[in-house]
This record gives sequence, C-alpha cells and structure tokens, in this order.
Amino acid sequence: MSVFSRSQQTWIREFLKIAVVHGGEKSQPENFIYENLSPRSTKTYQPVACDIADALCESGFKHVCVLPENIDLPQRLKELNIDLVVTNSGGLQGFDSMCHLPSMLEMLGVPYVGHSPMTAGVLDNKHLFKHEINAAGIPTAPFITVALGEDIHSIANQQKLDSMEAEFGSTFVVKPVSGRASVHVYPVFERDQLKQKIEQVQAATNNTVMVEPFLSGREFVVAVAGPVVFKNDELSKRDEPLAFSITERVLLEDEPIFTSMDVKPITDDRLLKVDDPELRKQLADLGIKIFKQLGLHTLVRVDLRMDSQGKLYVLETNPKPDLKRPEGNKLSIVCHDIKSEGMSYHDLIQSMVFNRLVYLNNTRPGALSHCFNDKFASLESA
Repeated sequence: MSVFSRSQQTWIREFLKIAVVHGGEKSQPENFIYENLSPRSTKTYQPVACDIADALCESGFKHVCVLPENIDLPQRLKELNIDLVVTNSGGLQGFDSMCHLPSMLEMLGVPYVGHSPMTAGVLDNKHLFKHEINAAGIPTAPFITVALGEDIHSIANQQKLDSMEAEFGSTFVVKPVSGRASVHVYPVFERDQLKQKIEQVQAATNNTVMVEPFLSGREFVVAVAGPVVFKNDELSKRDEPLAFSITERVLLEDEPIFTSMDVKPITDDRLLKVDDPELRKQLADLGIKIFKQLGLHTLVRVDLRMDSQGKLYVLETNPKPDLKRPEGNKLSIVCHDIKSEGMSYHDLIQSMVFNRLVYLNNTRPGALSHCFNDKFASLESA
C-alpha cells in the first residue's frame, strides 16, 4: 500500500488521538528536577503548537490536544492514550535539547511526526551538519569552531582564517553552533574583533562558537517535506520529496544578515518568490538532495546564500521551521508561497501527519499496532 484510502483517512481523523507538543516553560521549576544550562535560547513555541492543533481540528481530526514538554509529559501521554505526537519543541533545557523530545518518545514507544533524535541533533548543531553535507559534495562555506577554552589565535585557526579571507574577503560571521532565529549571530567586519565577539557568544550560550566567511550575495530559503502530500482533498505519494516556498529573503542596504523574527516580524515585504526557473530548480535540487542525504522524513527549511560571484552555499537546515499560521501580513517563511503548490496551511499540516503515518505503516507497522486495528486494515480497499 502506498497511501491510505479515503475511508482510512476518515477513520484516522475520527479515532486517532494526537498531541501537539511544544517546549516547556523553563521559568517554572516544577517542570524539571534541577536547572541545567541551555545553550539554545529559550522559546516554548506554544502559540504555533496551538495553530497546528487548530488546523487539525478544523480539518476534521476529532481528538487533538496541546501539551508542554516537561517532567509530566510521559504520564500525560499515557493518561490521554495518545497515539501520535506532533513535535513542535526546541526542548525545555540542557544541551542538544532538540533531541530530548524524540528521544523520550522513542523510549516510550509513542510514534511522532518529527526527526529522529540523532538527526535532530545533527541538524541543530551547525558544524556537524556542515561536515555531513560537505562530505556529500553539497556546497557549504568553510568554517572553524572555537570551543570554550580554545584560542582563536592558534596557528591552525589563523591559517584557516587566512584561507577564508583570501577566497571570500575580510568580513566574517560569528554564530552559535546551536541556536534559533539568528539570535547571537553577528557579522564581524574587522578580523581583530573576532576574539571579542566569540567570547560574547560563548558567554551567552556556554557552548562552541562557529566562525565562517560572510557571503555578500543574495539569500534564499527552500522548504522541503516528505513525498506524501494532501491537497485538493486527495492524498498522493510523489516520486521525490516536496520542495516548496522557494523564496528570496530581502535584505535592506544596512542589513548584512536576515534579522531575527524576535527583532523584526517576518512580513510579506521581506520575502520574494523566486520566479527564475533555473534558479528555482537549483534551489529545489539542493534542498531535496539534503533531505535524501540525511534520510529525513519531515519538514525542514534549508537556508542558502550566494557569494559575490553568485555561487550558492548552504548555510544551515532548520529542523523545526516556524509553522505559524499565516495571519494578515505576518507569516512563516515555509508558508510564504505554499499556494503555488495548490495547497493551504491546513493541507500542509495534514500532509505532515499523513506522510509520517504512511511511512510508519509501510516500514514499521509495529509502531502503529496500538491504534491501527483490524477495522482500520479492512478499510484499505474501501
């Protein structure tokens, strides 16, 4: 079976119990045993989790709730007999927090819409991700990492910086290896200022810092999701992952990097649909190659930028792109041009759920044996 029959889709909407899980609130001590360092800046994503849950309810799913990721989550999932979790969390606290929710769900045996723990960790640690795609021949700018206690002025680091400067110029970008929304990301225009900026980011994150050359060209994003797509009230399976919302991020003259959504809302005037067919294909191909190379199964957003000569480089792949429901002029980047695929926000959310369920049903049916009963199986040809 490639996808679910219409009768099975109706059954899923009628009976499947779904929890959309967002990050817990670290300011509430009852959410954990002891407080831990958090390199990734804290954000719960609760409003977006509610958007996702509302979209599922409005699409006919009868049993949907929203829960926080905290110490009580396993018991709450058990009490509510949750069949499937939609992950929308960057973690509660601690290192590699993007891995915590999928790791917990793997341990509990609860299927989920999201990345596996190891994949989430690779995507969220920019230096590990860049090593991975570089080994696959996918273009990404060179970089160095500076861990706590390491010296930017070491011979090895200075040689690598010399090489970057010779190829890309004397401006650099300092960023955390794990972060979100361009928080603690700084362009550095004088090389002798690198040490101060690195120490500033290390102090804020208690973690390793990455330094890469500043790419002075245009900036782009491409969203990539699984091959099972719901649109026009039909469920189908494509031969390739779906690359969509291929968009240029518009930079102002005094804006060397795209400003964080926490600083400046992402509005339609900051995004521009890529119409050039050749460029669209190039961006889509890179996004799909990353999706397949890393064995991904759910939505990501690939960020890319050109150098001064117009060559594309992959900056990073966001494992949890914002899925805010479009509202007036405020929107999420991945939903910017979803209409070009003939899809709505509701279609995208349903596609994510059905894509995961189809994959699990075809490859790991035991993961769904607690909820996909004989009645469900009998509907395959209905």
